[in-house]
Amino acid sequence: MRKISLLTIFYKSLYSPKEIAKYRFLPIGKAIQHVFLIALLFSLGSIIQNMTENGFLPGQAGEVMKDPGAKGIFAALYLLATFGINAALLFIAITLIAAVGEPAARFQERKLPYRQSWRVTAFSMTLPALLFGLLYVFHIQSPYFMLLAFAGTIAMILLSIRSIPKPRKRT
Repeated sequence: MRKISLLTIFYKSLYSPKEIAKYRFLPIGKAIQHVFLIALLFSLGSIIQNMTENGFLPGQAGEVMKDPGAKGIFAALYLLATFGINAALLFIAITLIAAVGEPAARFQERKLPYRQSWRVTAFSMTLPALLFGLLYVFHIQSPYFMLLAFAGTIAMILLSIRSIPKPRKRT
């Protein structure tokens, strides 16, 4: 596949199952970069909320820490921890949800090995992760959003699988 920028992949994976189906042939490194980008955007919601509500420091830490240097170190550690935890959770979710892709492809008479299913799932999670981050920024909380995000990801995976051409029958 031709060289394609990460921002182009991000933009097209927001709306195009056909493009997501094409991205299954990208190198795994490009998919991992994409997941880290999603994790960054996903983390921005909680980071922005903590900056506006708590003066950036979560909980009572703002009252305890009076030293500006300690605040800076704590803030940097908080940013790294938030990003790391969100990235790890996204990788776990992608790994688990990707198991749906292979049987769904067989049901639709398509061929999709797990490694390609993982990539399709990673690109299919773009829109739900972005929406989740935005909802967090605007303080919109719903107990059902995770279920809706899961359903949206599965729907995008199924639409992407449908865009994969059926294998030719041998004669």
